[in-house]
Amino acid sequence: MKTIIHKVKNFKNKKISLELLIFDRNDQKIFKQTFDNWVNLNKTIKGELKGTRKTNFPDALSESIFCLEMNCGKLISTKNSIGYSTSFDCYDYHREIRIQVKCSSSKGPTSFGPRSEYDEIYFIDFFNDNKIDGSYKIYKLENLDIDNIKVNKNQSLKDQQNKDRRPRFEIRKQLIIPKNIKPIKENKL
Repeated sequence: MKTIIHKVKNFKNKKISLELLIFDRNDQKIFKQTFDNWVNLNKTIKGELKGTRKTNFPDALSESIFCLEMNCGKLISTKNSIGYSTSFDCYDYHREIRIQVKCSSSKGPTSFGPRSEYDEIYFIDFFNDNKIDGSYKIYKLENLDIDNIKVNKNQSLKDQQNKDRRPRFEIRKQLIIPKNIKPIKENKL
């Protein structure tokens, strides 16, 4: 992995710089080690410590895997970004696209921040066929589908965000399956 500085083009005549972490296939070894450590941690939590739930999948790992698969950079920091939302996770510096990455390793809901801004959103599913073995699928989601999804009886995700709340819903159950969305990438650590 290496760090680059990418200058954002044409944003209100500002000179915004993004510090991005770039990955190559050699980084798959650390991805696999991190995944194995996470699996072992959860075995200890659920086993010896009698925990009621496992820890969330590490966002640093899911975002890094996404960046490698999709040839993007993981956002580390910004300079001169006043007025430019940096609530995204990754940046496609070839297309000048801000990307939000959501990940799941269970049947539970995914949380969305009230002020998230992005151009595209993706979902990485590590809970394939109800098992966790390092396999994953990446899905591209449509922004309108996300914004309009019902998170309770009367409100959409966007309605909740407008009230400064952190809406939650299960992406797999409420979007992937009903809309028959197919993965754009599949792989295994």
